[in-house]
Amino acid sequence: MATDVGAPRQPGVQQPGKSQLVKSRALLSAFYVTVLLATVAAALLPAVLFQPHSRIFLLKLAAVALFASMPGLLYVQFIRFKGPSLYDEFVINLFRLRIDRYSNLPMPPKHTSYYAQWQEEHRKLADPGTDNLYRRKFETVYGERAVSTRESFADRKPMRSEGFYPVVLATALLCIGWAVVVEPELYHNFNLLGRLPFSGQPELPYQALQFGFIGAYWFILQDLTRRYFRQDLKTAAYVSASVRLVVVTITVATVALLPLGSPAHLNVLAFFIGVFPQVGVQLLKSALGNVIRGVPNMSAKFPLSDLDGLTVWDQARLLEEGIEDMHALATANLVDLLLGTRVPVNTLVDWVDQALLYLCVPNKPRDKTKPRDQQQQLRDELRIFGIRTATDLIRVWKSDGPGVRKYISLLFGRDEKWGTAAVEAVLASLKGSPNLRHVEAFREHDSLPRCPGPADPAQVTGT
Repeated sequence: MATDVGAPRQPGVQQPGKSQLVKSRALLSAFYVTVLLATVAAALLPAVLFQPHSRIFLLKLAAVALFASMPGLLYVQFIRFKGPSLYDEFVINLFRLRIDRYSNLPMPPKHTSYYAQWQEEHRKLADPGTDNLYRRKFETVYGERAVSTRESFADRKPMRSEGFYPVVLATALLCIGWAVVVEPELYHNFNLLGRLPFSGQPELPYQALQFGFIGAYWFILQDLTRRYFRQDLKTAAYVSASVRLVVVTITVATVALLPLGSPAHLNVLAFFIGVFPQVGVQLLKSALGNVIRGVPNMSAKFPLSDLDGLTVWDQARLLEEGIEDMHALATANLVDLLLGTRVPVNTLVDWVDQALLYLCVPNKPRDKTKPRDQQQQLRDELRIFGIRTATDLIRVWKSDGPGVRKYISLLFGRDEKWGTAAVEAVLASLKGSPNLRHVEAFREHDSLPRCPGPADPAQVTGT
């Protein structure tokens, strides 16, 4: 007999579904406690039962297994708990940025204010269908199960998501690296190759490679942990980790050919190359000097590091998406960036807004009579008026302040007339940017309208 969900519960009677939930939670808690106790026992028993040599050997094996598997375990933990909230946030941001017409966007959550507008526009389509380009992009990365509205297209063939192989490859490389660093001892009588002669070639800086791997592992672990808490941990991150390990190994082995002083200096340098591989490339180029004039410059004209609020972790994340400088960021596909980077949309829009201003506002000619650190660029002087982004310049220039316009014009040119023409040209150039419209649309949501309240204090007190 079916029970009425609206009927009051009788005291002392436990619901069947609730009892099963309590039992499953109790079993899960007991399993976790058992795993923790087994882990503690596995760590303490060797220290009590084995000899010192065996203890060190087991400790090294445990260190290799733990450190090499930690990044992969982060991904396994992440894919278990990622849910439909990622999809809802992604769809809402598409509406806030006005990426496309409402009828072409995926169905928003029903509890949002966009649902009624989307439903009205969607009905006007001749053939609405159940497929959507933006939803397919999301499914390719996170899978169909992470889509909260999947019941509306359940009959469609699911998309294939990213595979698990990059995680396995990165774990294997990390295991090899930690085995080289920790060097677990083997039995002296064990010889796999028999009496084959050992050539000793190539001669590699063994200790420097160890420190280079430690630096790369430090960066990888920090990066994956940040992505885990930002809900941005995908298998593409492990492809980047594997590439970093290979690049660091090659760069450290090449840098070791240069006369860099004592081995301790080389080891410290190798650690920093593991964290920032670009340091090794710049060192090689500067060491050879005029010999390699034909090598192109590796530094960008508009580097991402000049943007406010962009850290080295964010720069590495954008580099994976093909964003190497401000020009690439200002002209990037915002849908792919929202889906690929999982950077907070407010932060991402602010970076794009800054990049638009950096590309359109020129630097002043350098005054050779003053030191470089005492010269302010035009963008720095605009900050006096609160202008740090392209939309700030548009907003301030349109404000009713002739005095403000005059001073801004003098910053852009040698006189007011010349400067006014320069500002108008910059504003006209900004209007041609494809992403400025999306940034301005998002800025409209920066401040919510104030809720209507009572007209006088008497209404508040009820008197």
